[in-house]
Amino acid sequence: MIDKEVAQTFDRRAALFLTTGAVLTSMLVLRMLQMQVFNYREYTRKSENNSFRIQINMPERGKIMSASGTPISRDAPIYRIYIIPEEATDLDALIETVTAELNLRPKRVEKIRAKIKKQPRFQPVLVSENTNWEKLAKLQARNLPGLRVASGFARVYEMGPAGAQVFGYVGAPKNSIPNAPFFTQGVTGLEKRFDDTLAGTPGQTVMITNAVGRVTGEDKSQYVAPQLGNNLQTTINDAAQRKLYDALTTHRAGCGVALEIETGNILAMVSTPSFDPNNFTSDDGDEYMASLRSDVAKPFMNKVVEGLYPPGSTFKIVVALAGLESGAITPTEKVFCPGHWDYGDRRYHCWEAKGHGWVDLAGALKHSCDIYFYQMALRIGIDAIRKMALKLGFTEKYMDDILSREMPGVIPDRYWKEKNVGARWVHGDTIISGIGQGFILANCMQLCVMIARTVSNRVVRPRLIMTDKKPEFDSLGLQPKNIKYVMNGLEQVTRPGGTAAGSAINVAGAKMGGKTGTSQVRSISKAERKSGVLTNEQLKWHMRNHGLFVGYAPLNNPKYAVCVITEHSGGSGSAARTAAAVMRELLKGSK
Repeated sequence: MIDKEVAQTFDRRAALFLTTGAVLTSMLVLRMLQMQVFNYREYTRKSENNSFRIQINMPERGKIMSASGTPISRDAPIYRIYIIPEEATDLDALIETVTAELNLRPKRVEKIRAKIKKQPRFQPVLVSENTNWEKLAKLQARNLPGLRVASGFARVYEMGPAGAQVFGYVGAPKNSIPNAPFFTQGVTGLEKRFDDTLAGTPGQTVMITNAVGRVTGEDKSQYVAPQLGNNLQTTINDAAQRKLYDALTTHRAGCGVALEIETGNILAMVSTPSFDPNNFTSDDGDEYMASLRSDVAKPFMNKVVEGLYPPGSTFKIVVALAGLESGAITPTEKVFCPGHWDYGDRRYHCWEAKGHGWVDLAGALKHSCDIYFYQMALRIGIDAIRKMALKLGFTEKYMDDILSREMPGVIPDRYWKEKNVGARWVHGDTIISGIGQGFILANCMQLCVMIARTVSNRVVRPRLIMTDKKPEFDSLGLQPKNIKYVMNGLEQVTRPGGTAAGSAINVAGAKMGGKTGTSQVRSISKAERKSGVLTNEQLKWHMRNHGLFVGYAPLNNPKYAVCVITEHSGGSGSAARTAAAVMRELLKGSK
């Protein structure tokens, strides 16, 4: 049997209403005014030997759902187990039995015994926060005196760690709310941003207590039922979200995002390593939280919008379009790449030491020839490159009103360098910018927007929350022929000889184009080379280069855009394979 007194005091849910205690406090004050003013005589008579305690009854929280309507976050019934010390015939035996059945850790048992000694023996002591029905049934079958059960709700996250930084989680506020000891609210992600929408409206139960605080009755005339919270529908594709997470977890850390180009709908958004918010409501939730906070890989960080990376060779798309639009380059002009290029007193190297020979624009994109883009960047100039980068969406914050701490990144020019570095801009800065290195920084979302805008020639803007209104994007204003020239090169990237040939896909005739990139974390020093460290793979993990890939599909009518970054993977192959996995899933689902 579920104890009524404990259940009313508890009314558990792992996701509860309100973002601030101020709103709830106001409600309590209003109710107290009603009790004290309008029902003064009645309550004066009753309170001569009694007092009142208002229990806040929290509503079931609304669901966070995928685009298909499948719940991502929802409330589910749970059971809390309590001990009433004064009702136990053998308190020590009761504690030992419960400890064995629930596999309680010694530290938790110590806390339980300390709580029993501290408070009046008629007050319930929490033993387990979240017990399933199977364990509860075994305990109740023993008919143990002093054992009580309260039913409530806990937040269930159906995708577990797949997108936990996006959807967020709920938890208790820093400052406890009077008469609502189990009050929780959205802490991160969508749970926090849309807490008012999801939380619903609390109700109340007025409990009558005697002088020592024991509940003696209930004033049913003052009962107010809680009201269910509203649901929130996202643009997330269930299958794509899980596929992207599964593919990313084959690497130690990284992030990825996929968009529907026509609408800007975010179909998948994943950051790794991640965490499982379902574990926060377990009896060991505090220990699990502590382990996450000490993790140097930052599992709470949503790297899709918070992480900043040099875009590497993915930025060559920007340089190519800037050159074509300004007339500084033509698609047929060829540059000879012997593997290096001398300018001034410095030698600039191509990633391919033996060189690529003669390459035009399409060939330079296909093979990701650094020498071609060094020279073209110098010819185009940083001002035109920066202008194109901004047009393609760099430095914009797309999720700032939904997800916290979105980082805008950096697209430098001479004025930025003077202000932030205190030095003048030199030709070498422009040259290295041609391959997405130097001062340039971007997040994963911006890179995905870049490829979406490039292949659509529209001002695509991502969105995460579903609405009835279909977005309409203005034209980007680029010359269609220049878009075709660039896409011709990007289509060859996944063909034989291209830098992502191993990630070619073919789903019902639909193929993927894109651009690989390697983000240099640090150069191998002269001392390291002398000691025999010659390749990036020989460095410690956190010193290795990041791998990047931006892609789109199908080739003839781009519908989806994707960006993947694999941290310290050494190269772009891992990112391209991950992008291919999620693109296959999207294309499969669109048939």
